[in-house]
Amino acid sequence: MPISATRKAAIRAEIVEHAARLFRLRGHAGTNIDDIMLAAGLTRGAFYAHFTSKDALFAEVVRRGHGLLPRLRAAEKPAAVLDAYLDRENLSAAAQGCALASLAGDVARAPLAARLAYANVLHGVIAELARGKKRTLDTDATAVAILAVGAVTLARASGDPRLSDWLLRCGRRAAKALMKPKPKNTPKRRASPKKKRSTSRPKVAAALPSRR
Repeated sequence: MPISATRKAAIRAEIVEHAARLFRLRGHAGTNIDDIMLAAGLTRGAFYAHFTSKDALFAEVVRRGHGLLPRLRAAEKPAAVLDAYLDRENLSAAAQGCALASLAGDVARAPLAARLAYANVLHGVIAELARGKKRTLDTDATAVAILAVGAVTLARASGDPRLSDWLLRCGRRAAKALMKPKPKNTPKRRASPKKKRSTSRPKVAAALPSRR
């Protein structure tokens, strides 16, 4: 008996969820289809009813944007999300839960579909950080995204806890400075132009007729 569309969608979502966790933990190369389907409690044969290959599943995992993007979309204040994202106590959760930070190296070596999905998620993060601004690719919002994801990626890779902590603190401090609303420039009062003093010598007056 064929399963319903709702049940099929639920199974697909479950596969993606388990795959996302394993990809973030082991990387693309260190994760195989059998591991994913075993974690989902399904057989390998069931995999191909939902995905054509592991690369297609990997692109779907990246496209879902686990981590930073959903949190930004659900939050009223992006600054609070960034503060938690760059918190030393939450480093493990932030790194493991964010595809942008944990899968960047794998995505760079992946087929085009995964790299385009990564770009779309990154666009979404920048747009969320640029709320209320004229451009979705705002310069400051882009810099904040670079600082946040970069700091978590480097802190996660560093084997020195003190350096990891310092990277997160510097990233958080710089991101906060960029997220602060900038004061509107008040128009300066235009000073009236000063009259230029002539540096040329005065002309000699015409000689008057002498009086006798």
